[in-house]
Amino acid sequence: MHSYLAGKKFAKAVVLASFLALSGQSKAADWSLPVTGNLLGTVVDAAGNPQMGSRVELLNKYDRLISRTLSTTGGRFAFAGLASDVYAIRVSLNGFLPAFKDKIFVRAGANSMLQIHMSTLFSNIQLNSTVPTGGMSSDWKWVLRSSPATRPITRFLPDDSSVAANAPPQVFSGTHMMLGVSGSGSGIIDSESAVSDLGTRFALSTNVYGKNQIQLAGSFGQSMDVSGTAFGLCAIYSRNDGFGFATAPEITLTMSQIGLLGGQGGQMGTMAGTMRTMSLSMYETADPLDNVHLEYGMTGESVDYLQHTSRVSPFARVSVNIGALGTVVSSFSDGGRPDELTAHQTSSELSVPNPPADDLSTAVNAMARVAQISTRNGRLELQRTESFEMGWNKTRGSRTYAVSAFSEIVSNGRLNVAGDLSSLPAGDVLSDGISQTSTFNIGNYHRNGYMASASQRLTDWMDLDVGYGRMGGFTTRQGTLENPAMASSFLRSENHNLATVGLNTRIARTGTRLGAEYGWTDRGASLPQHVFTTQSTYAAPGLNIYFKQPLPSMFGLPGHLELTGDLRNLLSEGYLPLLNSDGRKMLIVQAPKAIRGGVSFTF
Repeated sequence: MHSYLAGKKFAKAVVLASFLALSGQSKAADWSLPVTGNLLGTVVDAAGNPQMGSRVELLNKYDRLISRTLSTTGGRFAFAGLASDVYAIRVSLNGFLPAFKDKIFVRAGANSMLQIHMSTLFSNIQLNSTVPTGGMSSDWKWVLRSSPATRPITRFLPDDSSVAANAPPQVFSGTHMMLGVSGSGSGIIDSESAVSDLGTRFALSTNVYGKNQIQLAGSFGQSMDVSGTAFGLCAIYSRNDGFGFATAPEITLTMSQIGLLGGQGGQMGTMAGTMRTMSLSMYETADPLDNVHLEYGMTGESVDYLQHTSRVSPFARVSVNIGALGTVVSSFSDGGRPDELTAHQTSSELSVPNPPADDLSTAVNAMARVAQISTRNGRLELQRTESFEMGWNKTRGSRTYAVSAFSEIVSNGRLNVAGDLSSLPAGDVLSDGISQTSTFNIGNYHRNGYMASASQRLTDWMDLDVGYGRMGGFTTRQGTLENPAMASSFLRSENHNLATVGLNTRIARTGTRLGAEYGWTDRGASLPQHVFTTQSTYAAPGLNIYFKQPLPSMFGLPGHLELTGDLRNLLSEGYLPLLNSDGRKMLIVQAPKAIRGGVSFTF
């Protein structure tokens, strides 16, 4: 109990020190300029009455859906922390014609304000940009009360849409690129991503002939301890033709090659071979009804490492808007992680551990994923999870509530283990020879769970997320490994409590984004990771901190530099000791401690 209280005090001290350090820096760093803007608006009918529950979709300049929300009481909606660029808005509401507006310019440090008049015959949208000041709240209320008759000047904004419509589309447009260098204190199995001690990466995004978006990304990493290398390539194609029952599918192709070392039980060996992976995924959306949004697709994976294995993983998610009562969401996946669903999931722009993805980081994140491999009786296996999930969420003003429940059946389940692994069956332990943990195949299991959460926007620059849940996990039987040949002999399956609290903030003066989260679980319990697809709350064990810091450009170069850091489980919580028959210790590791950082240049 004493060590537990000390750990909590240390966690609070780390978070407080981080905020104080960044706050002190913001007072001295007057050279930084804001890099994001906000898009705010209201939805009213022809008579000026606010319309709550309107579905508002935000599209980028490639007409690709990047976020969606529902108008709240008073008909208000907001998209915060948007990169300076051109966007489009699409609004739909039962009983009204859909409204669409493109060429919406969001400027850094400014609030672009829309007023949308829904009608059965036409839609009238106005746009105005203001620089936020200390009186932001008053300006916002004034805009909400304004009408087209009192703001005629907004009708004369420069518009070159006629010229652009007649001009032939360019072969390549909207091209930008990112180059980055990163380092990590964890290996492949530790972090379940293809990271090395030191690596470089690039990402390129361009638009081909109007509405065809292509994203390319690549990486090359080198470990300092061994000669193993890791590199990967990713290509994403997407197209959006605008309105219709369904859009063209998004296609993602990834390939990676990782040099691994042999050895069982965590013991270093010689270079045993190279793990080659390839995956092809399809993600598609459809809107069969005004209040129903459907997402579906599948991913095919192929893995070669000493042996060959493959799998096909279908997934689907349907969201039903029930008006003032909120939104009901259900999802299904069978096979690997439904990464496409989580990549297209609406969440807080500062949420931990997954920061907002733009068209460059989407490809980088897809490229970094590693297949969930293990060995069973010496044969390569892929973990397969059949998951059913049901959720509900509702936004009321600045607060969002969500409840999710799931049931999953896992085949070839995996646990991270470290320490002396000599007592475990060698055919069920997989070590990559690089990371400090190995993967132990625990066979098949079934579990249920739920999570209830609430997100509160405290200010324009600070969010608070809290959550509580209960789900299946594992504990050790009397802390002794009695029969190494059977996982059931030393693992006991039962439900456990978990809770999480996260604070996310932006410092406008320096452009810093900082997120800190603390996840708690029952003492002595290890809970396999479950990433919810019906809500955005993520319960990661221990203290986790994420930050992103823009840096001033040097030598007058175009673009901007950005420093990132990702620190996981800083207090090393969730390490369960287990004694072998000879008294030596083995650890079951729920979430390995990991420290990652990097710098990127985007132009």
